[in-house]
Amino acid sequence: MTISFEISSTDTATPKHHKNADEFNRVQRGHQNFLEGNDSYAIMTLLGGLKYPIACAVGTVLFNVGSVLYLKGYADANLDVKTARYKKGAAVKWIGFLTSLVSTISLGISLIRG
Repeated sequence: MTISFEISSTDTATPKHHKNADEFNRVQRGHQNFLEGNDSYAIMTLLGGLKYPIACAVGTVLFNVGSVLYLKGYADANLDVKTARYKKGAAVKWIGFLTSLVSTISLGISLIRG
């Protein structure tokens, strides 16, 4: 998804007076949300996938689809910023996250018990 806001790629935030400041910042925050959670999710999925590879694969699909829907909702300037993130179905992201979390916890418990 490419969106052009006529802003230099070196800018990390737009000035408040720019005509597309709100739209740009919404897209940037939605993208940053994915980047902040992706590394820990990947490690958790790799560990949980040792015991439950199919469940973690399905969870990863849900996590990524939910992340895209989160970004689409957040980027929609027609919606209120406080609720926009989950208006377009982004809750499936957390189903994928919980799938990997439970798989990782199960792996940990089975390793402790021997």
